[in-house]
Amino acid sequence: MRKCVGILLVVCLMASSAFATNSWTASTGSWGSPPGSANTNWNSSTVGHVVPDGSEQVKILGGTTCTLDVTTCNFTTQKLTVGTSGTMAYLNIVNGGSVTSVLEIQVGDASSKTGTVTQTGGNVYLNGISTKSSILEVGYKGGPGYYSISGGSILGNAYGELAVGPRGSVNGGVGTFTVKGTGGSISVSKLFVGVQDAAGTYTGTGTLAFEIDGGVSAIQAGGVYLDPSSIVAAVSNLNVSLTGALPIADIMLVNNTGLNAVSGAFDNHAWGSIITLGGIDYTLTNTYVGSGDGQANDIALLIPEPATIALLGLGLLALRRNKK
Repeated sequence: MRKCVGILLVVCLMASSAFATNSWTASTGSWGSPPGSANTNWNSSTVGHVVPDGSEQVKILGGTTCTLDVTTCNFTTQKLTVGTSGTMAYLNIVNGGSVTSVLEIQVGDASSKTGTVTQTGGNVYLNGISTKSSILEVGYKGGPGYYSISGGSILGNAYGELAVGPRGSVNGGVGTFTVKGTGGSISVSKLFVGVQDAAGTYTGTGTLAFEIDGGVSAIQAGGVYLDPSSIVAAVSNLNVSLTGALPIADIMLVNNTGLNAVSGAFDNHAWGSIITLGGIDYTLTNTYVGSGDGQANDIALLIPEPATIALLGLGLLALRRNKK
């Protein structure tokens, strides 16, 4: 096993014996004890344990950093909580890492328990069932929670959902979900920002952030639910920044693959408002027609007409000449 300083490294090993099972070994850091499990202490630095069988809950404790890697790893759990104390807990999902959630992945928890997930590769599977969705909850209840993806994929089945800033009208969550560039892939059945159901029963503060670098991976969702104007407690924000090359084209942010329009709106950017990137004024719309379904219900940044861009370019050229 490779040595690891200052982080918890979870390694799934495929044993050659026909009677062996997958196991993991923790080098440093702490896991919480799963309810109902015989493994009452998951903090050992030397002893390998059986990978959770899908009926257990796994917790990453505050002050701990956990890294999931290795191609053969197939980590399945009923519930994964990142952050179970006031100190920040970290989960890194890198190339080859894999985690499957049957019920929930909570990033952050109640009473200001904070969590951060950074995904640069690997896969997160949200495998819900008809009677209970599997939800990636960024900023669960009090939170706060932070999730960024620049590589790998988040794959939800027909009951796999993404909720940013979910849960609790009194103790609402605070969550930020960031998509960096074009390397990641996100596909879920429903996307909630600042709310967690169509009626706005559960509310919080959610922020979608997109960092443009030659483009950005659009979130694909079968239904999109933002802050409805009638729900005061819900807050949905949109942050878009330029971190690399700017594509001179429309930029789709959310591909709404369902038949319905986007529900609600962002609090900090109204539909039709201008967002300036690299000196170009883009228009925010929720009626974009993306590729695939032909429905005019996607969230995108519209680039000005070619003539406008040409005039902008002439203006910049004249400005450069006048400065000489």
